[in-house]
Amino acid sequence: MNSEKLQNLLLNAIDKKGISQRELARLSGISRSTLNDIVNGKIKKIKLDDLYQIANILELNLENLLEACGFKGVISSLNVDRYEGMSDRELKELLDKYSESEFELLDWDAKKRKQCSEVGKKLFDIQNRIETSEKLNKNYTKKEISEDIKRVIEELKPIQQKYDYSKLPRNK
Repeated sequence: MNSEKLQNLLLNAIDKKGISQRELARLSGISRSTLNDIVNGKIKKIKLDDLYQIANILELNLENLLEACGFKGVISSLNVDRYEGMSDRELKELLDKYSESEFELLDWDAKKRKQCSEVGKKLFDIQNRIETSEKLNKNYTKKEISEDIKRVIEELKPIQQKYDYSKLPRNK
């Protein structure tokens, strides 16, 4: 985030609009301390809703605010022609959808890692059971081993499924 650029943008717009930071906080629904932290670059990840409110009240271009807040990568990844002419509200809604889908993808990934960990534990248990049965001359039959491995293979199948990328937001 370019806090100096953001600070300059906000302070100039506040001055131009002729309102105080206190008034901007009240109009935007953002606490005064949060707004002060945003203006002074103390918040590293600013909520999109807050930026949207600030942009609307100060009549700023949301894209400029997003860039100053470090969202340039998101903006530059968007095909300019495809998103040209979108209102700030539409752009904000689309960015919110991307944010939601990012969280969904992270949740999906965490679930997969948890499933892999559980399967790994089961494979470790099978390996341990084989080694222990050999050491103690107990029988862990090939049939039992085969059935245990088949169960683990079945548990691996859902983990192998790819993320459904059709869930990602699309511009109309």
